[in-house]
Amino acid sequence: MKIAVYTFIGLLLLLVESSLLSFIPLEIFKPDLGIPFIIYTSLFLGPQAGIIATLFIGFMQEGLSAAPHGSILFVNIAIFLITIFLKRKLYIDSKYSFAFVCSGFVVLESFLFITLSLLARGEADNVLNILFYTIPNAVFTGFIAIFIFSFIEYLNVRYLERE
Repeated sequence: MKIAVYTFIGLLLLLVESSLLSFIPLEIFKPDLGIPFIIYTSLFLGPQAGIIATLFIGFMQEGLSAAPHGSILFVNIAIFLITIFLKRKLYIDSKYSFAFVCSGFVVLESFLFITLSLLARGEADNVLNILFYTIPNAVFTGFIAIFIFSFIEYLNVRYLERE
């Protein structure tokens, strides 16, 4: 039940991200809303729920982006695997630590895109563009992750039972 609710909320936020945030002319205010849901489901609901959320969010982002085919799904699965690997090392006790972890994973996501571009095509066309927007996107994603974590915790307390 929780997996379906969290994945549905994540997919709705991705639709909002792709439709409403495209009207904002500044690129630094474009957070990656999929990362907080991948991290939350992977850490708090387990690997099975995490891979389901990762695949749904990855396929949704693939369909809504102009990135090379399969690159976003590959990076999301890599983020999921790293999250599962670090599950016992990460200690998230508040929405602020969750935001910090989400910001770190957005930076890691950017470096994974650069590495994938270098390995796949042997060239780095947009490296400077990716590096320029990495930190602002990570900070803004962390800021949004505070509200996402608070909303999910509200849902857990109000409507869903927390494991």
